[in-house]
Amino acid sequence: MFIRRFTMLAMSAAVLASGISASALTATQKVEKEITVQQADGTVMTKRVSADEVTPGEKVVYTVAFTNDSAEPATDIVLAMPVPADVRFLEGSADKSGAVVRYSIDGGDSFVERSALVLPDVGGGTRAANSDDITHIQWRIAGPILVGSSGEIKFKARLK
Repeated sequence: MFIRRFTMLAMSAAVLASGISASALTATQKVEKEITVQQADGTVMTKRVSADEVTPGEKVVYTVAFTNDSAEPATDIVLAMPVPADVRFLEGSADKSGAVVRYSIDGGDSFVERSALVLPDVGGGTRAANSDDITHIQWRIAGPILVGSSGEIKFKARLK
């Protein structure tokens, strides 16, 4: 059986905040895998466990939790996470209420709505980007994020 060891190097987060310094937000990151467990009564439960070892085909969840440690509410927060090359982004898994989610196919240089992601097609023209083409995900949170308040952003992927 083929197993890959996951490290935190697979994930980093960029935090930008207008009106306050980025250091006013504390962020922690984690990588977990999603597993299903059959209960004694026959029901199936989904839970997350450490992603120390992940087998191709397993679902991985990348999460950044953040807290506003500043003395004032934070607004116009922009957070971004790379999508590691050895996973396939799972469509719809980055949606977050109260945030505008945008995607990059150029290593995080530019971000657009998911429906606007296009690539040059072989033979000319363009084609819609697929989930394998996504390199970064960006969340814009207008806020306010109140002093001491916390939140999280996340996306799911499947190990190739």
